[in-house]
Amino acid sequence: MAATDIVETCLNEIEQARKRVAQKKAKQITVAADRDYLKSVAYAWFHSHRPSLAGSVKDEVLDLVDAPLQAVLKATAKASAKSTYLESLKEAKEAITALRGDMLVPRPTLAGPGLEPPPDFAALAADATMKGILERRWNESQRCVIAGAPMAATVMMGGLLEALFVARANRLSDKSPLFRSKAAPKDRKTGKPLPLQAWKLSQYIDVAAEVAWITDPGKNVADVLREYRNYIHPERERTQGVTLNNYDARMFWAVTKSLAEQLLASASQPMISP
Repeated sequence: MAATDIVETCLNEIEQARKRVAQKKAKQITVAADRDYLKSVAYAWFHSHRPSLAGSVKDEVLDLVDAPLQAVLKATAKASAKSTYLESLKEAKEAITALRGDMLVPRPTLAGPGLEPPPDFAALAADATMKGILERRWNESQRCVIAGAPMAATVMMGGLLEALFVARANRLSDKSPLFRSKAAPKDRKTGKPLPLQAWKLSQYIDVAAEVAWITDPGKNVADVLREYRNYIHPERERTQGVTLNNYDARMFWAVTKSLAEQLLASASQPMISP
């Protein structure tokens, strides 16, 4: 069976399992036959589909599917909540959909040094989908640097940096310290903090420094990267006469890696309230 057919089979099996669980009226899945069925869906991935895809898909992409289906297997050991299965199956479906997209994108052949592998973003990524986004942006940023596309690299690094801040914020169960910070953006009419979805990169940088996710020097260099990312607008580049080169891109990559390290380290430290 072709790899694409295997992926479609996986998607169909997980969607059928999700529908079966959704139709149950009880809040818990207690019937042994239902739990055995869900177990078989997870086993099909680990014992059949995953090994078949191993030669066509990167391990780190396959790993994103593993986590939610391991959660399904764990849930079948007892009368787990219906919502537990629905959430895990939804996450598995999203991961396999992303896997399908990854298979369809041609992988460029790169000259020169290989890509630095992404760090373990598990401390930042609240789910497999976000972890995949961070890893893809990490790799794309490097590809642009290696390919000698400094403007594209700088834009990608700015996007990666914003994704890292968003992931770090979403990881918090209690986000109130972010909204209490002096740098948190406010609604002009009500004076209340804006929702995270409305924050700009500059505001994430300022708040991150205030709650000690990044250092003050880290904030300063992050602001520089953010500023140069804005040269994606042609008129700004024309009027200010700034042209990025490969040396700039490599410097910004070193900055991006340092900021990623700081954000990852902050995830294991107590939250500092403003």
